[in-house]
Amino acid sequence: MSYHVNKKILAIRTVGNVLILIAAVSLLYTFWPLISVSSRHFVEKVQGKKYQAAQSGQTFGGLLGNNDQNIKVLVPKDPNFSIIVEKIGADAPVIPNVDPASKDVYQAALKRGVAHALGTSFPGQPGISYLFAHSTDTIFNVPRYNAIFYLLGDMKAGDKIVVFFAGKRYDYVVTETKITDPEDVSYLTLKTPEQILVLQTCYPPGTLWKRLLVIAKPASDAI
Repeated sequence: MSYHVNKKILAIRTVGNVLILIAAVSLLYTFWPLISVSSRHFVEKVQGKKYQAAQSGQTFGGLLGNNDQNIKVLVPKDPNFSIIVEKIGADAPVIPNVDPASKDVYQAALKRGVAHALGTSFPGQPGISYLFAHSTDTIFNVPRYNAIFYLLGDMKAGDKIVVFFAGKRYDYVVTETKITDPEDVSYLTLKTPEQILVLQTCYPPGTLWKRLLVIAKPASDAI
């Protein structure tokens, strides 16, 4: 009798340990991009490494002429439309005119880069330029859709964002950050004569609980 009881207890423990192992592996898989990016960012800060956006028309030879080993120059992925966030080393193409209400459309776009919300302004134009890289239908899709803006939570007022559009460079300065509900579309529909850039991502990273908005205004005229 005792033998059979012990056997059942051993079986239950084995199943429990397997379930715990599966859960741990799933969590590691889900949050590994965040862990990896955050760790790299921390190490680079300790090492004093910084990122710098290339100037418009900067050549490969010009990049080689950079003698500061602690500065990495980021070249826009697509001069027609790209975003560079120097503080967090983000560099990605922007896919224009993506319908934020169409799941199939924005998920396809977010596999290629950051999405520009359909109906919002382009850099250099009055109104809201709304860029997002936040989408995930399940927590296991986070590594596919959410990596570009993982570190946006580090952004503070005064930080710089660079957008390249139609061959020109536009510099923005962060004015504020906000955490909002997922249903909040106030900035998507806001009408304003100002030029305002809004970056959106999930908050906390890897969840769908809230949205983090980084709001920025032009630092100067287009370079």
